[in-house]
Amino acid sequence: MPSLPLRALARSAGLVLAGAVGAAAAVLRTRPLHPDGVVLDGVLVVDGPHGGAAEDGAAVAGDGAAAARGAAVVAALPAGRTPVVVRLSLGAGMPRTWPDVAGIAIRWHAGGLSQDLLLGSARPGPLGRFVPTPRRRVLGWFSTVMPLRTEAGPVLLGLHPAAVQPPGHVALDLVQAAPRGPWQRVGALELLGPAGTAPHDEEHLRFDPTANAPRGLGTYRWEDALRAPSYAAARRWSGAAGTAGPSDRR
Repeated sequence: MPSLPLRALARSAGLVLAGAVGAAAAVLRTRPLHPDGVVLDGVLVVDGPHGGAAEDGAAVAGDGAAAARGAAVVAALPAGRTPVVVRLSLGAGMPRTWPDVAGIAIRWHAGGLSQDLLLGSARPGPLGRFVPTPRRRVLGWFSTVMPLRTEAGPVLLGLHPAAVQPPGHVALDLVQAAPRGPWQRVGALELLGPAGTAPHDEEHLRFDPTANAPRGLGTYRWEDALRAPSYAAARRWSGAAGTAGPSDRR
């Protein structure tokens, strides 16, 4: 568990980010985080109980730690094929010809509760997976950027376009990795098309990576300390102050 000084440092960094978010909102006069996006219907496809192969094609069954992480991730996700709501967005709402951080948010329900995963555009390397990376294309590599807490230890989740695309929609491979380990496929995300939701519903659709973290894929306290101030600043700007837990459109 991270020490109190680390959480205090994360909190301080979060306050700096909150100031930047508030300043951006005041200048742009719009939602400061992921203001522009499209809501899609999708299907989350989860592989078998032991996950898949490493991204380089090598089997990971012999790696006990990797196998345990894959099993923990698969156990935390809904089995088989599950309908999901997906929001693709741009972090700063920059003009489409400018690089921007792309975001992808995924929601399904379990036991009547929302389960949210949020990922941002990044690179797959040992360092790049932790850095939100602006780009001109919306689709590409995505990472949770910060690790998720599982019974098998910290795990990052990633998405990238599948090598073979099915006709009629877009498929992204869902992968997991230790903070510095190789990526292992655990499933896929299929993007089917515009969601069957009313514009009012889309406007008020919000994803919360902390309060709605999937069961078995929690967040660490230092992550919450880093996120909370900037999320609160975004909520104040959008008139949603007072909502419990860090939350903003993604």
